[in-house]
Amino acid sequence: MKILHIISSRGWGGAENAAVYLAKKQLEKGHKAFFFIHRLNKKMIFLLGSAGVPYFSILDPERKNVFAVKKIINICKTENIDIIHTHLGTGNYLGVLAGNFLKIPVCSTINIFSGYPYYAMADRLLFDSLAVKDYFIEYLSGDEYKRYAPGYIERIINKIFKLKYRAADIKEIVNKMEIIYERIDEAKFIDYDIDRDMCVNNNNGTNNCVNGGNENLKKFKNFFNIGITGRVTEQKGQVYFVKAAGLLLKSSLKPLCDKPLMFHIVGNGDDEKILKNMVNKMDIADNFKFWGYQSDVRRFVNIFDIAVSCSLNEPFGINNIEYMFMKKPCIATNTGGIPEVYGDTNIIIPPKDAVQLKEAIEKYIKNPDIMKKEALSGFERANRLFKADISVNRIISIYESMRAKRT
Repeated sequence: MKILHIISSRGWGGAENAAVYLAKKQLEKGHKAFFFIHRLNKKMIFLLGSAGVPYFSILDPERKNVFAVKKIINICKTENIDIIHTHLGTGNYLGVLAGNFLKIPVCSTINIFSGYPYYAMADRLLFDSLAVKDYFIEYLSGDEYKRYAPGYIERIINKIFKLKYRAADIKEIVNKMEIIYERIDEAKFIDYDIDRDMCVNNNNGTNNCVNGGNENLKKFKNFFNIGITGRVTEQKGQVYFVKAAGLLLKSSLKPLCDKPLMFHIVGNGDDEKILKNMVNKMDIADNFKFWGYQSDVRRFVNIFDIAVSCSLNEPFGINNIEYMFMKKPCIATNTGGIPEVYGDTNIIIPPKDAVQLKEAIEKYIKNPDIMKKEALSGFERANRLFKADISVNRIISIYESMRAKRT
């Protein structure tokens, strides 16, 4: 089977990570996978090249770019594409236009809380959690979707590629919906060996750690480490992580454990400077490490005694299953798809609540047996539900049913 993945973003996050790994697994299973991407997405270009996934690119593959659709159509013809798999909203529109024109089935992955009417025109809709599916059922049942009318330029583009836009009945759309969890290469996280992976020999025979700051992470074994990974933005809620840290560090003269607390934020983003200023004003900078963007988070998660996910609204959250596969006790917010990820394992708290986050951290620190038990429960749950082959095999099965339906 030949699959063309379309994703037009310039950035890198969970959607891009899951899409690339899906294509890599499809190649391993004997299929042919290709990508259509933004020419300026350097990280995706590098990772696709490293994974041996062929790709095509164009500058600004936006919804109104007729040339992008024409290039996709030419790719499909040249490579004899069987399935178009789109990721995110713009990719969906481009894929639906090309698929409709060529009569190629279109499968769309949806992993964002943002309504978009053209999702309903794909042949199958894959949601990364029940929370996202429920959101779209509500959106596609509502007046906003039913009243949507293509704009002037959109109508011209639709006409060029012979697409007749129509609002579908929600019952028809629901029959096309599936829940397919996002995936990572779990083998790289299970039983990760920091001593084997974190250092490399330089020319004079000494060891330098590859961690962005060339600072040996082993020294943090002298601390009790609490950490969070991901983009540093308002939506990820790291501000409440900082506030909880301040409460913990200032609330008691008696140490919670026999090691000093150290808080880690791994990632970069719009709120990074804000959080650094907060930490300095709260006079807790000595207990904080900002690591910035890291291409490999495993060596940082490895030193965490507790992992935290503070998102205010999260469709799924790749970082959560990374924590689980690395057997870390987790504290996560009760929002979006996060409760579905953790089930009855680990500690779930309301979002935007620094006090409850502080209390959850205290509970874990004071109860190491509970920490160990819940870390193991999370790991077992991840093995049951989130192994990559489970979602990849299901997606391939869906492709086959789509092809059979069209023939």
